[in-house]
Amino acid sequence: MCGLAGRFHAQCLPEARGWAERADRLLAHRGPDGAGHWTDERCELVHRRLALLDLSPAGAQPLANETGDIWVVFNGEIYNHDVLRALLVARGHIFRSRTDTEVLVHLYEERGERLVEHLRGIFAFAIYDVRRRRLVLARDRFGVKPLFYATPGEQIVFASEIKAITALPGFRPTLDRQACCDYLGLGYVPEPATGFAEIQALPPGSVLVAEAGRHWTRSYYAVEPRPDPTRRLEETAAQTSERMIGAVRRQSEADVPVAALLSGGIDSSLVVAARRRAMGTTVTFNVQFSGAGYDETPLALAVARHVGTQHHVIEPRDWSMTSDTVLGLIRHFDQPFADTSLIPMYWVSRAIRDQGIICALSGDGGDEAFGGYHSFWRANRLMHLMRMPGWARTAMRGAGVALKSWTRNLGRQLAKATSLADAGRADSSVLLAGLANYLGEDQKKQLLLPLSAEQLLPVYRHFDGFRPAGTHDIEELSRRMTSKMFAIGLPSDMLRKVDMMSMRASIEVRVPLLDEEVVDVGLTLPHRLKTNGREGKLVLRHIAQQWLPPTVARHPKHGFAIPAELLGSGAIARACDDLLLGSDARVGWFLNRALIRDWVTRFRGSSREAGGEISHSGLYQRVFTLLSLELWMRDYELSW
Repeated sequence: MCGLAGRFHAQCLPEARGWAERADRLLAHRGPDGAGHWTDERCELVHRRLALLDLSPAGAQPLANETGDIWVVFNGEIYNHDVLRALLVARGHIFRSRTDTEVLVHLYEERGERLVEHLRGIFAFAIYDVRRRRLVLARDRFGVKPLFYATPGEQIVFASEIKAITALPGFRPTLDRQACCDYLGLGYVPEPATGFAEIQALPPGSVLVAEAGRHWTRSYYAVEPRPDPTRRLEETAAQTSERMIGAVRRQSEADVPVAALLSGGIDSSLVVAARRRAMGTTVTFNVQFSGAGYDETPLALAVARHVGTQHHVIEPRDWSMTSDTVLGLIRHFDQPFADTSLIPMYWVSRAIRDQGIICALSGDGGDEAFGGYHSFWRANRLMHLMRMPGWARTAMRGAGVALKSWTRNLGRQLAKATSLADAGRADSSVLLAGLANYLGEDQKKQLLLPLSAEQLLPVYRHFDGFRPAGTHDIEELSRRMTSKMFAIGLPSDMLRKVDMMSMRASIEVRVPLLDEEVVDVGLTLPHRLKTNGREGKLVLRHIAQQWLPPTVARHPKHGFAIPAELLGSGAIARACDDLLLGSDARVGWFLNRALIRDWVTRFRGSSREAGGEISHSGLYQRVFTLLSLELWMRDYELSW
């Protein structure tokens, strides 16, 4: 909904001449409908408004209570604000607007920092308590809305985007080597790290309280999968569909039109179908690609016709793939980020904004809660491999290595699967990390120069392991996969991409499949209701068979990706060469230059059918990972 920034010092704020103006300008894309600034001797608050509820000046921020001693800046939507407002009015609180923002200051008066436990929605906010000289920062349960902070000196500086923090006069953050090492494997920096040693993300489901020269964080919510073995598919699907309709109805509340992103996949299609059932017709959008295997426009059109939406197909224009545009999108993240679906996410967001719409629903979150990722059904095969005799796994791994040069993917996949199975028998944290990593620890060792890799820890420290012991291992593995997806990949990758690209286009994207009631069902699913070993999201697919055309309900999972060829030729490829292969390339200071050149050269010249040690998509991911890291280090003048 908005962008926010601020500074706090319990005694007296140090001078930061011009910072508020710079922060306002840097966050303007998040809130083009209004700007606000408030300050006293201990706190300074900056806000940019994207007006969705109560479009009048009464909804402007920073916003205070009646007595002016509680102030708030807020980004997001509180979906139960009407219920909370009624309770607060009954207790004598007086409201001057219809915004959900105003609920926060009055609920804080009643519950203090524990107000977060009563909120349902997507949010990041800062509350300043003048009388108690206290600052409270908070973030929603799943990390839909971002909030970053740093503590230079004894002050706390916070913002919706890192660029507003680094604009503080005299603040010169440094590179976090461990976070960047993790990034090389995952393609994103796992929260709460950011790539900067001095800047952190407030974790999802957490609050930070600062007062009297100290600050502390506490968690008010943690994702805890609790598989219920008695669950049945039909009853679970019925419960999920009912909750999904309720979530879409709540999240469609706005004083402006609300559209929907319709990729043609099951998740977004179900959200559109639920919107039809909850609210009637809607406007939908999808991005069209020319590359075979990437374009889901026929599926999106089938859903639009079946449900009855006003559908728009977005065709990438010249502005979409110029080198300046693509590099600008990567730079916008303020930290290394290599999820290439950021590009189509921005395309569709910009197209929605061009239609005059500033709020849309998406299907994000269904994979994590309902078992949609390939790793869920691969887990079944890995468990079988782990139970095989060691000699059999060794033979299969040898066969995989031999087949690498003769098959497109089979040899690589077989070799990787048997290696993961071997590792999983000793420590399943290695297995879990391997399912999430683009580069394994051995591959990162080849990339990092020896001196650069000293004292760096493996990424699998982020993944809780367990010792496989019995026939129910698959259930425990599946449970931990779900938990770690919510803790690591969802906030650090998927939701970060959606927020940064949608807000760059000045629209808000809401996520009904991450409604608390919908997720609550997903967290109770046993593994057999996530996958049958061939496909995932069995509960959502069951609903799709009732709500959607058969071709869509049966369609396999398809990532929100772009053809690699769009980056492997032309001006963008030449920019990659200049940035990564030149003598001034910063990644060359600590990474293997020969290996980088090999990757870039092979990516430019390879075909999608090529076999070998690394697939074409793997080369694509490696080059994009290095490109993002290089741009970030240049922009912030960082060194290893």
